[in-house]
Amino acid sequence: MIHDQTLQAVCQALQNEVALDFVRASVKAGYHELFTEAVEQVDTLVDGAFDQLAQSQQEAINHSKLIAITSTLLAHTFRKGDSSFWFNNAYHHYKTQIKPEIDFQQLAGLITASRVLDYGCGSGYLAARLARGGYEVFTTDVLDYRYDEAKHLPFRLMTSPTDIPYPDDSIDTALVQAVLHHISPEALPLVLQRLAKIARHVLIKEDTYDLPTQLPGVAETAAKQPLLHAFMEMSRDTQHQVLILIDFFANAIAQGMPEMNMPFEFRPVTKWQQVLKVNGLKVNGTWVAGFEPGRMHKSCHVWFVCERLL
Repeated sequence: MIHDQTLQAVCQALQNEVALDFVRASVKAGYHELFTEAVEQVDTLVDGAFDQLAQSQQEAINHSKLIAITSTLLAHTFRKGDSSFWFNNAYHHYKTQIKPEIDFQQLAGLITASRVLDYGCGSGYLAARLARGGYEVFTTDVLDYRYDEAKHLPFRLMTSPTDIPYPDDSIDTALVQAVLHHISPEALPLVLQRLAKIARHVLIKEDTYDLPTQLPGVAETAAKQPLLHAFMEMSRDTQHQVLILIDFFANAIAQGMPEMNMPFEFRPVTKWQQVLKVNGLKVNGTWVAGFEPGRMHKSCHVWFVCERLL
């Protein structure tokens, strides 16, 4: 069941042709890197999906049409549950092999000490890769859909995002990757405050927008990434709607989880910096990853390297 708030935001974003065209292009760019031998097949798949999504909102905002189209895409286009389908087979390989390795190489220079908490661990493949890399890894999430490869790691089910069942000072580094925008505004302060008590250091990766031009490295990254450059040329509102469409497509359609909580609580970089500081975390560094090569679903990603305020 897709939440009403999610439906409203997605329907509005689908009426923004600039945002829709950009997300279509960004999804194709990511898929072309993965499906190198099936570019035409990928383009047909992506164009068909986005054409249907756009048509659902051509005349007016229509929640019921979006629900119907999403169900059709899951059942007949992306064939949810059919592991033999070429897209699902390649997506599984990406999620279980390629993405965890990219993340591991990126995190190796950021993680402090050995005890690591993967907050919102999802499938658990990153946690499993970190464990193979020598870290002592702990996991938690509000749902338990870990793959078998991660089930040997310590896991605690949360009754809510604010219920993080690990003791104070028990973790060296907490990882929070593309999770915070799934948390409601009233719960976010409690989550950050709790993480700041559990872990000395917190690494946060978020989809964000309205990047300050003076942010270190942003100009150099935009020069290397045409998608980031184009994204930054858009209006602030359009950037926000781009993030909504990317998040919805990646989670509800490609991953096949429309029931996921998607409040789309995206924030600009400066707002994240303020929110983190107010809730007990000192931001030691802000690093723009942008629309990274190797990512199947590209977005404007930014890292916040934090430690507990004394």
